[in-house]
Amino acid sequence: MRRLATLVCAALLSACAQMPTSAPPLVTLGVQFNAAEARALLADGVNVIKGNAFMRQKGGGVVTCAGAVVYLIPATEYAKRRISYLYGTTGETGYNARRRDVRFDPESQEYISLMKSTRCDAQGNFTFDRVADGEFFVQTTVAWEVAQRLQGGNLMHRVKVTGGQVVNLVLSS
Repeated sequence: MRRLATLVCAALLSACAQMPTSAPPLVTLGVQFNAAEARALLADGVNVIKGNAFMRQKGGGVVTCAGAVVYLIPATEYAKRRISYLYGTTGETGYNARRRDVRFDPESQEYISLMKSTRCDAQGNFTFDRVADGEFFVQTTVAWEVAQRLQGGNLMHRVKVTGGQVVNLVLSS
């Protein structure tokens, strides 16, 4: 009996050792990141983008993005394709339950470094001052834990500003 148990354990361990670990899927974007376009959109301008981000729990409670980072992403063609994959849309708003574990081709570290960021205050409000004329994605996360399980997700809003506009957004699922 002991010999049989040892053989079974050895077979299971051998099978586990041979199982390949799967890499995150590779998503081909088909365009290169245009850093010059992103830099131009991140130049100082006269517009203001402010807003609030929250989600309503099934029981009716409201959770804000308090303390979470909010990103202002220049809407380059590269960004549009990434956002489209992550949110299933580049429309006005988007939601996903979790950021997908994915690799993009081509991957661009400049894409990550060429976005503005701020934090939500305790009430879930955020502001981006001195925004250039152009089109942007505003993205943040609203998350909470229930019974040691993370809930909530990522919110996205597409916005275009020109000529000294002050735009007030509401990001919600």
